[in-house]
Amino acid sequence: MVVKQTGFLYPKFDNRTTEHRFILDNNLKAAQQARSGFLFGTFGYVVLGLVAWALLPEFFWRSWRFLYLFIVPTHLLAAIFIIRFGTFFYLQWVLVLSNLFSCACVIYIIHMFPEPEYLKYGYGLIICILIYAFAMLRLRTFFSFVASLVVLVEFSAYVIFVRPMPLSDFVFSLALAGFVNTGGFVSVFFFERNSRTEFLQSRTIEEQGLQLAAEKKKSEALLLNVLPESVANRLLSGERTIADYFDSVSVLFADIVGFTKLSRRLDPNQLVQLLNRVFSHFDSLASVLGLEKIKTIGDAYMVGAGLPQAADDHAERCFEMAQGMLRILDEENKTLAEPLHLRIGIASGPVVAGVIGQNKFIYDLWGDTVNTASRMESAGVPGEIHITESTRAALGARASYVDRGEIEIKGIGKMRTYLAKAL
Repeated sequence: MVVKQTGFLYPKFDNRTTEHRFILDNNLKAAQQARSGFLFGTFGYVVLGLVAWALLPEFFWRSWRFLYLFIVPTHLLAAIFIIRFGTFFYLQWVLVLSNLFSCACVIYIIHMFPEPEYLKYGYGLIICILIYAFAMLRLRTFFSFVASLVVLVEFSAYVIFVRPMPLSDFVFSLALAGFVNTGGFVSVFFFERNSRTEFLQSRTIEEQGLQLAAEKKKSEALLLNVLPESVANRLLSGERTIADYFDSVSVLFADIVGFTKLSRRLDPNQLVQLLNRVFSHFDSLASVLGLEKIKTIGDAYMVGAGLPQAADDHAERCFEMAQGMLRILDEENKTLAEPLHLRIGIASGPVVAGVIGQNKFIYDLWGDTVNTASRMESAGVPGEIHITESTRAALGARASYVDRGEIEIKGIGKMRTYLAKAL
């Protein structure tokens, strides 16, 4: 969305929401600057009194009560309380009124000294009030114009109706005040324009930052969807090759028997929907049991237990996972004309786990335990859970077993294996 500035005396953004936010942002800064301004004004009046005491004793003894018992305390109170108006939408009008008050105080000081020679000192204070409005109060263009105009009207009304002065002096004083006003007004105009430009730039940077943060969250969520959280965090922190050794884990392989035959009868959409439905249930079960899904290859499903966080009950978790997978497929078979069966193999032992490469990251496992688990699945019995002797030792009395004796395992040789069953 493109936002433009419009107007000269009262510049504003053409987008109302942006304008509202700018006003509130500017008011916070204006309140902080006004606080400094009021403190500076307090200091100025204290110094004015001291200078008058040293150089103009008559001026000091006539005005010290007004200076030190009224003006100084009111300016201090203004410095204390103005910060509470930082979120007030109409703060600019408060600052205009404060400038009106300051001008009234100066005019009262002038009025305390009817002698003509003191008028020049009072007029100098009026010029100070004009400069103060432009330099110390952070008034926006329109409000600085109103504040300076009010000062001139106050002073002119006093000179015309209360304390007349020669016309030439009056014209000269207005000309000088007008010059100060013009310079101050131009500086405020450019200051506000630059403030608005900086505000838009900061808003753009803020929005880009939020977009980047949102994209980063999406990227991290995607990474966490394919990698364990601890591994993803290591990648995000700068590690490029991650490999960890685990001395005792369990690895489960499962394969849907007859799926290839079924794929010839189902159209691709039905096939993918079936696999997605079954594997989604497997994913949910793995998450509940605290297993790490490693990957799927076609209709094969692989999970590990005891990594990337070690767990002493890794074999039990894999066994519970296997039982749950069998139940899930039994439920799915109720909707199929020809039932499907799972071959499941589990092996326990050491593995190396990690992430390698630069593209399409995957958390993978390597080692004899992985190969053995795969062979347990391929040499298994449909509908059964085929396990190694090491897995049986890890499961202990948590299951019952059917000893298959020593069987030939491709690529490994003879092994003693078991079919594990629930108690």
